[in-house]
Amino acid sequence: MSQVPVWVPIVVAGLGFVGVVTAQFIAGWREDRRWRRESEREELRWRRERERDWEVRNFDGRAEAYSEVIGSIEAFDWVLFRARRVVESGVDLDEHLRADLRAVSEQARNSLGAVNLHSPERVRVMLREAMMPRSRLSIRLLDGERRDDMRELWDTGQRQYRLMRIEMRRDLGLDAEEEPDRLRAEIRARSS
Repeated sequence: MSQVPVWVPIVVAGLGFVGVVTAQFIAGWREDRRWRRESEREELRWRRERERDWEVRNFDGRAEAYSEVIGSIEAFDWVLFRARRVVESGVDLDEHLRADLRAVSEQARNSLGAVNLHSPERVRVMLREAMMPRSRLSIRLLDGERRDDMRELWDTGQRQYRLMRIEMRRDLGLDAEEEPDRLRAEIRARSS
């Protein structure tokens, strides 16, 4: 029988040990890479989900705010129209109509906060332009002033309200209502 030199099994054992350690190192490195990729994908998925949630909450907030302010303005208009007609006929407002006018004015004022929080600047500007003529008209009616510009304030408020409502519907991605011919140029000028 021939004898194998002692160094051969030692070299073979050393190579085997180095192979096992190297294999473990490579497997760990691959696992670490796989884990990092998985973590990045998971983080990206969560980020997208948070962005989607934010967009939904933002949309819902705007839709709710717009609905509330539109309802308040329309309630304001019902009472404001009646009060304007009474004053234009030469009669003073009775206490019941004064109380209604104060109540709807306050309701409209209270509905502005959510719109100012959730809406883009162009809608906030349009809201201010729609509310100021109503507010001025309401103050004049409550003070008992009979001025020639009441009809003009009413018309300005109505025109600005329609412009604002069209812009709100656009902002929500809803089918925009038809723009009256006289308002088209005004809307285009605001958009540019």
